[in-house]
Amino acid sequence: MKQHVRIVLALAAMAMAAACNKNDDARPSGPKIHVAQPEQTIAVGQSVELKPEFTQDAGITFRWTVNNEPVGTNATYTFKPAATGDYKITFVASTTHGADSANYRVTVLGQYGNGFYILNEGWFGTETGSVFFHTYGEDTVRPWQYKLVNPAKTLGGVMNNLQYGTIHNGKLYMVVKAGGPLVVTDAYTLVETGRVNNVAGGKGMSFLGLDATRGLIGAGDGIYPINLSTLAIGAKIAGVFGATGNMVKSGNYVFAHNSTDGMVVLNATTYAVIEKPFKATIGFVTGKNGRIYGAKDSLLMSVHPTTLAKDSLKMPFRAVSPFGAWRSVQMTASTLNDHIFIIQPGSGWSYGTKLYRYVAGNAASINEPFITLPDDQWFYGSGVNYDPHTDELVVTTINGAFSGRINKIAFYNAQTGALRKTITYEGWYFPAMTVLQP
Repeated sequence: MKQHVRIVLALAAMAMAAACNKNDDARPSGPKIHVAQPEQTIAVGQSVELKPEFTQDAGITFRWTVNNEPVGTNATYTFKPAATGDYKITFVASTTHGADSANYRVTVLGQYGNGFYILNEGWFGTETGSVFFHTYGEDTVRPWQYKLVNPAKTLGGVMNNLQYGTIHNGKLYMVVKAGGPLVVTDAYTLVETGRVNNVAGGKGMSFLGLDATRGLIGAGDGIYPINLSTLAIGAKIAGVFGATGNMVKSGNYVFAHNSTDGMVVLNATTYAVIEKPFKATIGFVTGKNGRIYGAKDSLLMSVHPTTLAKDSLKMPFRAVSPFGAWRSVQMTASTLNDHIFIIQPGSGWSYGTKLYRYVAGNAASINEPFITLPDDQWFYGSGVNYDPHTDELVVTTINGAFSGRINKIAFYNAQTGALRKTITYEGWYFPAMTVLQP
């Protein structure tokens, strides 16, 4: 009997302990936070509203800090930075039962860091060139940004064309051809930091940065070295004759497109001419595989960046020389895949409407157009640029085969060729090229 009583008491104690544990498990443990997009990038002047999800408990309080400095006590927080940098933003939700926290990492770029520039030639004889800007995620362009930031300065005169630009070492270098200047600005603020009037004797066409202090100017009569610290231009490089357009650097070689010799390869240190591998019609872009691509008539050509060995394949169209009314090359290369994109020129003096893609190693890939523009659109200026930030092809068009005042920027999926969106801006602007942030 005593043993039976002991068993009953033991079972009762176990039941009480289990009940206590069950009550402990049901005790509130405080709020839980979920953040859907913890890492974001914006530019100075932009803002981002941070709206974390959390379980709602009675008596809940909130706390926000930016780099450990208190900034708010609401359930959401709008972050609008005044300076560039990397910011850690912490959200804490608390009750008497406990607390939870989550972090946001926000990278803040310069005013013009979160998007790309559109360089417009200008209306020859009437209006100078201009710089527009597109911010990622928006459906518009911001017009006349260079003029807005530098109201007392101009990009040459009405008889010059803003034709080429590139970003090198934190600076935007813009070349205004037909007697115009070389203009240098900060790449993220557009504030002008220097210029060379009448660059290369009025024959400036293109620019290539080599390192922190050296660059090259492609001109109507050859190539000139430029000191990037002083913007002093040296004597014309020996052995290069005729107009020189696009140039790319790979290792210690510079590959320059020249109207007389096609591809000219220079030593990037001594500027000595190393070789003239083939009579390029247009060029050049660097593929993901490192090869330098251009075209010779109806052949898509490539050169190995160190051995200079050549390769070629047949295209279903012929390239047309850009010299005369020079514009930047109508080619671009993916940095994600071994894909080269090239625009088919129109007939006669008209602009083209078809873009082809070559997948390295697959000769048949270039047999059919990858993109055909919608009716009443023609490629203009360089026409196409690959954006590694979005894996898109950024295409510039106008509404005429020879001229037009309706300008469009179209965004195509670089993998499928599908059109994602189109932005339109009207006026006689003539988009020369887009310039992407690195």
